[in-house]
Amino acid sequence: MTFLFDLFFTLVTSQTHVSDHEITILGISWAQWERCVQESGAYLGRVTAPKEILREIVRCSGRTVSEEDLRRMCGRRILRVWDIVTGVEPEILDTLRALKARGDRLCLVSNADTIDALPWTATPLAPLFDHAVFSCDVHLQKPDPEIYLLAARRMGARPEACVFVGDGGSNELAGAKAVGMRTVQARHFLQRDALGADDTIDRFEDILDIR
Repeated sequence: MTFLFDLFFTLVTSQTHVSDHEITILGISWAQWERCVQESGAYLGRVTAPKEILREIVRCSGRTVSEEDLRRMCGRRILRVWDIVTGVEPEILDTLRALKARGDRLCLVSNADTIDALPWTATPLAPLFDHAVFSCDVHLQKPDPEIYLLAARRMGARPEACVFVGDGGSNELAGAKAVGMRTVQARHFLQRDALGADDTIDRFEDILDIR
C-alpha cells in the first residue's frame, strides 16, 4: 500500500513554547501569524531566503520591526523548526518502521517553506520515506489536486491506490479525496473539524489497521 503523510501535526507536533516563538517579537496572535505565512507566498516557493521569508511575513502583518529584530526572528524560526522536525516521537518512528517492514511505501506531502524543509535530511523520518514532496519545491500547495497527483506519480501509484494521512489543516483531506485517494484524519496531536475524512485515528499506531 502507498501512504502519503502530511508532516506538521501528523508526524511532528508544531507545539512550542510561546516565549520561544517569533510572534513574541512581532506582537501578533498565532492566527495572524498563520495567515501571514500563507500570504507570504513562501509555501509556493515565491520567496526562499530565510530572512526574506520573515520579511514578507512582517510585511503581511502590517507591523514594523528593526533589522535586528528581523534577524532574531529568523534565528528563532530556524531553530524552532529544526527542533520540531528532528524531534520525532518514538511511537511515530516505530509505526512507520512497521509499515515499511510489511512492505508499504511512504511519501511525504507537506505545505512548507524552505525553512520548514531545511531539516528534512537530518530528521530520522527521512530514511523511512521513498519520496518527500514539499510545496516550496514543486510550487504547488495543498489542497491543490495537482500536488497529490504529483506525489502519486513519483510513487508510481494510481491515486485510488493511495492513502493520504493528515490532521486536516489546509483542507488537505478534501483535496486528497477529490483525486480519489482514501483519506485518514490523524487526531493524535490536534483534534480539529475537517472535511473529507474516510477514517479517523486517535493514536498514530492505529494507521497499521488501515488496509
